[in-house]
Amino acid sequence: MVHTKKDDEQQLLVAQRLIEFEKLIKAQPQLPHNISSTLLRRFLHATRGDLAAAQRLLELNYAQRNKHAQIFIDRDPMDASSQQLLQVADLVPLPGLTPENNKLLFYRLIDYDADKFNFTASIKVFFMVADCRFATETEGRLSDGEIPIFDMAGYTLRHLTKTALSALRVYMKFVQEAHPVRLKEIHVLNCPSYLDKVLTVVKPFIKSEVFKLIHFHLPDADTPYQHFPRAMMPHEYGGEAGKMADLKQHWMQLLQQQREYLMDAGNWRLNKCSKKSPTQSLKTLEID
Repeated sequence: MVHTKKDDEQQLLVAQRLIEFEKLIKAQPQLPHNISSTLLRRFLHATRGDLAAAQRLLELNYAQRNKHAQIFIDRDPMDASSQQLLQVADLVPLPGLTPENNKLLFYRLIDYDADKFNFTASIKVFFMVADCRFATETEGRLSDGEIPIFDMAGYTLRHLTKTALSALRVYMKFVQEAHPVRLKEIHVLNCPSYLDKVLTVVKPFIKSEVFKLIHFHLPDADTPYQHFPRAMMPHEYGGEAGKMADLKQHWMQLLQQQREYLMDAGNWRLNKCSKKSPTQSLKTLEID
């Protein structure tokens, strides 16, 4: 890729905005004072450099975390429930970016025994993986958007009965309103015949504009690859990204490396030194 003067100017602008953003955040006494520049850059990127929008999104993010500390703060990637969930399911950001500069995030069951599936643990691990990713992103290109891919192979009605609606509500609200990403598409692979029953449970929590982004695919269909390259998928799906077990091992190691960061409540708890409430309603998650 040819490096141009315009690229240099753009990088300088981003750096200046980041310095301004850091000053803004440090002036908010209720927020943790050790939020990394890497994480702040993610919020700026998600709001296309809009400082005010980035600040509102970050405040809402931390307000939701503190409201639901049992999911976002009281956590340990190495505890029994998290480790069991990681033996039952894969939650893996796939390497690389699509030609449209989007990130693929892949989720599937690998042990189909519903008795081993803990829905709330899956939500906690989902956000721990996301927090690890946002904390360790390099200075290179950030994705313009996110494309979650859910493989429903092995998902049964017994799994559906284990859905904790309280945790589902928290998950849906957070990812649609407080998550620093721009959602592009959502793909559901290997849809079962009882998909209507699954949608009866989850659809009430999904905003209409987000639901329009969901693409449902029949078992073994090639239709997903009209939206993103098959080559970016794991070997098990005919792709070139590597074996899923190897891809997952990388993220399990990262969870272990970032354990102290994830578990340190000081990184996530709001300070009580200010009466200002950061819970103002915001719909900054951009839908494209």
